[in-house]
Amino acid sequence: MFSVGIRFTEDDFGITHLASMFHQDWRLSGSARDVVMSYVAQTSDPFVLALAEDALRLAASGDADTVATLWECATGSYHRLNGDSVSGLGWFREVADICERGLTQAGVHANLEVSESAYGAFAGRVVAEIDELEPALDEAIANNPMVSIPGAVSALRVCTSDICPELAFRVLLRFLMEYSCEIDHDLYARFVELGHEFSYGEFVVSRISFLMR
Repeated sequence: MFSVGIRFTEDDFGITHLASMFHQDWRLSGSARDVVMSYVAQTSDPFVLALAEDALRLAASGDADTVATLWECATGSYHRLNGDSVSGLGWFREVADICERGLTQAGVHANLEVSESAYGAFAGRVVAEIDELEPALDEAIANNPMVSIPGAVSALRVCTSDICPELAFRVLLRFLMEYSCEIDHDLYARFVELGHEFSYGEFVVSRISFLMR
C-alpha cells in the first residue's frame, strides 16, 4: 500500500488533491462521479493509490458526519455530500471503488486494505495547531459566502485522533486555503516542520505561504 513516507510528488496528493478539482465551476465537467473518474484516468498510479488509501481510511472510520464535514472543508463547500443525497461513508467507498477499477485496468494489483496510520505519534502536535487556529477557522466559516460548515473544527480533531493525523493536517491546509485564513510566521514555520516530518514534497505546505501576515 502507498505510504506518504515514500515521496513521489512535489505537490498535494490523495483526497485533498482530488478536492482541488471541485472548484467553483466543477459541474461543467459533469457529475461528481465523472470528476473522480477523470482524475483517476488522467493521473499516475501513485496518485491513484494515494487517493485510494485516503478514501478507504475515511470510509472505514464509520463516522459519516465527520468524513462528510472533512470533505466539505477540503472542497470549500463547493461539493456538499448531503446535497447529492450521498453519505460521507458512501462517497468515499465510491471513490475507493473507482480507484480500484482504474488500477485494475492499468494492470496494477495493489493490496487495497486499511492499515493503522503510521503517524499516530503526531496527533498531539496536529491537534495543538487546530486548537490555536480555532478562532480564525470559526470566523472563516462564519464569513463563508457559500455556506457554513457546522462542526468543521471538531471534525478536524476527530480526524486527527481517530483516523489519521497526517490526513487531518492536509485537510487543515486545504481549509486554510479555501477560506483564506491568515497565519503568522511562527505558525507557518511549524507547518513547514510538520511537512518535513510527513515527507511532503516542496509545495504541499509552501502553497499556503501567501496567507502569512
